[in-house]
Amino acid sequence: MELDRDRDRQATAVLEPVVRQAILRVGLRQFSMKRLIDTLRGFPEGEEAYTAALRIAQEAGADETMAHYIVHGQIIPFILRGCELVRFGGFIHGNPAEDDGYGVPSRWRRV
Repeated sequence: MELDRDRDRQATAVLEPVVRQAILRVGLRQFSMKRLIDTLRGFPEGEEAYTAALRIAQEAGADETMAHYIVHGQIIPFILRGCELVRFGGFIHGNPAEDDGYGVPSRWRRV
């Protein structure tokens, strides 16, 4: 359990600055989690941090798929919930284009 907390703290520390950058780059007042992750991965620092967060999860014992579940479904939403730049806008139902396969599709609003 402590290993998981350490892993989560490390992944959060790596991703938080670039998640904030991605929020500012996304260019929309309202966006999906999938759109945010695509934006995050669209600039070098974002892709580097994303890959590092996956690696942190894998080093703690997660396989590749589970590492994606952790980053998409736990770490990034945790960062967003604590970020003053956005507010949760609800879950997205019935739109397969917004489902990345790793987290519950959700919408976020810039404030």
